[in-house]
Amino acid sequence: MPGTRLIKRDWVKDHVYLVQFPRAGCIPSPSPFALKVETWLRMANIPYTNISNNFSKFSDKGQIPFIEVNGREIADSNFIIDHLIEELHKKDIDDRLSPEEKANARAYHALIEDSLRWVLIELRSRDNKWFASNMGFLPHFEGFKKMAFKNFVCEMIRRKLQAQAKFQGMGRNSPEEVTILAKKDLDALSQFLGNKQYFFGDQPVTLDCEIFAHLAQFLYTPLPASPELRTYIQEHCQNLVAFVERMKARYWPDWEEATNKRSMDSDWKKHINNPNLDASFPPNVDTSIQRNIEIKYTS
Repeated sequence: MPGTRLIKRDWVKDHVYLVQFPRAGCIPSPSPFALKVETWLRMANIPYTNISNNFSKFSDKGQIPFIEVNGREIADSNFIIDHLIEELHKKDIDDRLSPEEKANARAYHALIEDSLRWVLIELRSRDNKWFASNMGFLPHFEGFKKMAFKNFVCEMIRRKLQAQAKFQGMGRNSPEEVTILAKKDLDALSQFLGNKQYFFGDQPVTLDCEIFAHLAQFLYTPLPASPELRTYIQEHCQNLVAFVERMKARYWPDWEEATNKRSMDSDWKKHINNPNLDASFPPNVDTSIQRNIEIKYTS
């Protein structure tokens, strides 16, 4: 957005500066949209630099994440991706999709943004105490700020999420109803993926980044408000578990460094032997899961 006061004043032409929350202890970002954008940048092979918003800097729209590129601020994960394709003259990784596949991608994008996303928000609006733990953001604070975040700020965030969920509608449902809706969304994603490596075949596209970023929240972050959802995914949607592990192995070889050390280093390729990873099933994923998936969806 022109006219916005930039965080990165000495920017380099065509270099992307990704502004997001600091790292958490269990996932690179508890924001599925920040995780989506960062995964997409890696998938599109676009150099970028992470900038922590230090819990205080937001876009003019009030959103996280946002990017700064060539002296402009761009917010909203969808507009960020569209803008970078045009601004940097990058080949759209979705170009290989047929018109019908693009229509399906749009429909599942809506399922994620208009339903599963709000399940996550509603769950966190009931219990987000892990934000103020070592699994979350607490190590970023010291002294009075640490106490304030744990005792006051975390509750303020929870109440804000609660208000958002109620305004949208998901928060008006009972906990049991929210779980039912979540399972239907997860079942739909599981059936659509089937025994494919990615949602549209052997190579990932933008939708894979979006689904990965949201499913990772259910698999790697605490879910005290509904622990049964993680169990449901692990037992009834094993192909989704394998998909998330596949994306993680391919695009997040620095996952442990990002979480354990809370590193925002964007030079992720230094953690892999071969920068040009193929789409094969990663060796560190339980192949018994893959065999079970193939039996389930081909028999």
